Amino acid sequence: MSLLATMDVGQYILHHMEDHPWAGCQFYIGSMPVTWMSSGIAAMLLAAVTLVAVVVPLARPVGVGAGAGAGPKLSRGKNLLEIIVVFVRDNIARPALHRRAYAYLSFLTSLFVFILAMNLIGLIPLGPVFTALGHHIPFLRGRPIGGAATSIGTVCLAMAAIAFATLIGAGLVQSAKRFHRKHHWPMAVCVLLSPVLWFLSLCPPISGVPGIILLVPLAALELFGAILKCISLMIRLCANMLAGHVLLAVLMLFTLQTLSSWIEYGSVHLFYVGPLCIAGSVMASLLDLLVAGIQAYIFTFLTAIFLGMYAEASH
Repeated sequence: MSLLATMDVGQYILHHMEDHPWAGCQFYIGSMPVTWMSSGIAAMLLAAVTLVAVVVPLARPVGVGAGAGAGPKLSRGKNLLEIIVVFVRDNIARPALHRRAYAYLSFLTSLFVFILAMNLIGLIPLGPVFTALGHHIPFLRGRPIGGAATSIGTVCLAMAAIAFATLIGAGLVQSAKRFHRKHHWPMAVCVLLSPVLWFLSLCPPISGVPGIILLVPLAALELFGAILKCISLMIRLCANMLAGHVLLAVLMLFTLQTLSSWIEYGSVHLFYVGPLCIAGSVMASLLDLLVAGIQAYIFTFLTAIFLGMYAEASH
């Protein structure tokens, strides 16, 4: 195995972290390519379809068990789903949103489970499986599926945009409701004024003439800060997931390089470097499992914090 062949194998390993557009699913706006279906987007849709197929049946109401005082009989899947919901409620929603935790619990739970599913699917080598199926299923031929979707910047940007849109929408709703309760104006008028009301509510209270002068600049600065905070969500998720896959690829490349040296030159480095790299790869894979859950938790928790900061009209 030559060094060039080793580099080819290394490129194949890094291939798992790249986004590969499907044939005919890319167009250009000027010189900028726009992809509407790729391996990463397909992995994201696969995660969504899997969650719908698994979570929706588990979320259905259960009947009461037979006998006096008997509680509902829950399957293992329902118990697991309940554990996840309780975890999001007690460790994310309530600490960040307090009394309004239940208003955003469904959104935060969906966000946590979806990011976790994408992170876990990124650890599964689905690419070779669907490539093999492509020889028998014409639709899959040349249409790769799989890869680390959360290591793709545009996917993480889309998740951050969802968080920002929810923040804006919740802020507008709360501003309209508060203005309606305070001044008893028609709700339709309050809804029309909600963008201005929410924007002005971002400014900290400052009395006197300086407060009036600084009202719009400070509110604009707070809005810009909200945008930057959501962008930081994208960068944090993408960088951490990408770093884990790069670490795993580097460890595997060390093994391949020592194997190449042993085949070509009879180097003995393989016998102590190889086992260390393999053990490191196993530990890195286990660490990736932990990071998949931690990053889903951090993304969801920070989203809840930002909702508490900016979505409430009393900010």
